[in-house]
Order: sequence, then C-alpha cells, then structure tokens
Amino acid sequence: MEASDLEVRVRYAETDQMGVAHHAAYLVWFEAGRTEFIRGRGRSYAQIEAGGWLLVVVEARCRYLRPARYDDVLIIRTHLASLGPASLEFGYEAIRKADGAVLARGATVHAAVDRTGRPRRIPDDLRRLLGEPGPASRRLQGRREPGRPAN
Repeated sequence: MEASDLEVRVRYAETDQMGVAHHAAYLVWFEAGRTEFIRGRGRSYAQIEAGGWLLVVVEARCRYLRPARYDDVLIIRTHLASLGPASLEFGYEAIRKADGAVLARGATVHAAVDRTGRPRRIPDDLRRLLGEPGPASRRLQGRREPGRPAN
C-alpha cells in the first residue's frame, strides 16, 4: 500500500518563542495525515463513523529528529503499518519539503470499537478500504538516525 502525502505549513501559533514547532503540533499533523490517507481511499472518516465504527487512538508516539520552524512547509507522509483483527497502526514521517530532511517519525495505534465503545473486529469493507499494510514501521524506542551519535 502506498503512502499518502499531505502538505502543511508550520503556523506561528504552533511555535515557541524561538520559532520552533511545539512537540504537540506533530500529533495534530499526524491526525490530518491519517484523515487524508483514509479520504484518499474513497471514504471520509466521517463516513466510517456514520457506519457505526470508531478508530480510537490507544497509543501515540513520536521521535523528534530535527526541529521544524515557523513557515516551514512539511510533508506529512502516512502509511498503514499494520492491520490486526481489531486494531491497526499508522506510521508517519514529517519531512521538510525544502530539503527533504526527515524531522520526525511517529505512529498511532487504533482500536476498532462500535458506538458503545466495545472492541470489534474490523469489518471486511473497512479492511479493503485501508488496504494492505506497507513496510513494517520502525520501532521508535532505541533507534537513532544513521550518522547521528547515540545520546
């Protein structure tokens, strides 16, 4: 399954006094990327919810590699990393468009639940919509970028 790309521009409100993007902004960008990933497959997230399904976030993680700064244009690359019976994982990269530098990598794990909040198997039509998982996502803990010293 191919990844989807979404362009975002770092807004002033997303930065600190030094013009560096706040760490929480990445999770917002990842959510936007996930929403567009699903929309790009022919259905909106709102339509999935209208069908009685919720994909609740049960885990979120992000490895910050380099800072994003005010007015940078970023590409949020989203892919389906894994698809289990009642859960799925999306993987993300935040890439600075100007030079292709990977600024962050992250993932969110979701449980499929019905309107009552009970975990349920992901229905076949939703599985077909999401497609097959792409390359295995990188585990963020204990990883470092090539050429970067360990802390």
